[in-house]
Amino acid sequence: MTAADNELLTRVCGDAPMGRMMRQHWWVPAALSEKLLADGQPLRQRLFGQAYVAFRATDGQVGFFDEACPHRGASLALARNEDNALRCIYHGWKFSVQGVTLAVPTQPDNEAEYCKHVPLRHYPVREAAGVVWVWLGEGDQAPAFPEMEFTQLPPGHTVAFRQKVACNWLQGVETTMDSAHLGVLHQSAMQGSGDIALTSVNQAPVYQVDRKPYGFRYAAIRPLADGRSYVRANSFVMPWYGVIAPQQSTTRGGNMFFSVPIDDENIWYWHITYQLDQPVPPQAALNYTDPDNWPPGLPGGAEDNWGQNREQMKKGHFTGFAQSLGTEDFAVITSMGPIVDRTKEYLGAGDGAVVQVRRCLLGAVKEFMQGQTPQCADHAHIDYPSIRPLAATFEGEADWKSML
Repeated sequence: MTAADNELLTRVCGDAPMGRMMRQHWWVPAALSEKLLADGQPLRQRLFGQAYVAFRATDGQVGFFDEACPHRGASLALARNEDNALRCIYHGWKFSVQGVTLAVPTQPDNEAEYCKHVPLRHYPVREAAGVVWVWLGEGDQAPAFPEMEFTQLPPGHTVAFRQKVACNWLQGVETTMDSAHLGVLHQSAMQGSGDIALTSVNQAPVYQVDRKPYGFRYAAIRPLADGRSYVRANSFVMPWYGVIAPQQSTTRGGNMFFSVPIDDENIWYWHITYQLDQPVPPQAALNYTDPDNWPPGLPGGAEDNWGQNREQMKKGHFTGFAQSLGTEDFAVITSMGPIVDRTKEYLGAGDGAVVQVRRCLLGAVKEFMQGQTPQCADHAHIDYPSIRPLAATFEGEADWKSML
């Protein structure tokens, strides 16, 4: 990895090509639907270094605006949410969900005509799987929405959580797609968890990669002593989706992880659990009471190793972060620093999926910089519903691809 390519991959704010590409060609997971209440408090949203506000109007529609009122720049997070509109509390200017200026009470003459000339940047939204998605690109034509399997399920079949993490967005994506760390970092959590505990039996998976229009699908294959192989087949869907196999091979569903940039050095790390043929059982929520705080954030900082418990380690816990798998991931990717200098890395065979992530992203952003729509952003011609993860134990040399 060169320093220039690392900058190209990681920077997303302002005119950075990676951020412009993602905003233009993909819908962005922006907020949890359940947090937006009709006529409730507008909520600040920061994405790609820019400030926005989201709200649910009286009739249930969701509006998504630039946070600053176009009049004098007061925050619309302070606005009154009523009558299917936001009204700025500074001078009473009123804006519909569609971004139309409805009232300017401080205008003494020709108020209706004046309203026509007040611009308010608003953005298309879509709700699916308990998430409010927004398109932040330029122009009038939003890209096709990627109708992945989990976005089409009925209520109750998905559970969405997210957590703010102090690191660059790519660090989140890479840990999602790094199957090799599963049996090492998470080995204590995996004990007694059924099939997935086999990741600790063989900590050196062999990767097989299958390039796809959306990114790639890969299998992490772990040969076992009895002649069988434990296979976890996951997918990377551009630009940040990890489609990850469930813990149990009998579960028909999976997990979606997104690493969405707040700015260059902070992310929202999303986790959506979904099941195809039944509602997600209550235990899948793992007792997290606040879906905007999943799992509870790291209890410390670098000065105390982010809350690592050495007494737990003495008693047998491998990492000392016994709260959850997510806490282990967040501690590790935060410890790397805000933006990893990838020129200093020494990669090995266990990094096969991470290397493919970088290749996909670099290829796409270089296409974008040449004025092209990246091939992986041709959403209308990508079979998103067919993207499905797999976890299974095979006898001998069975072909994992035939199982998908």
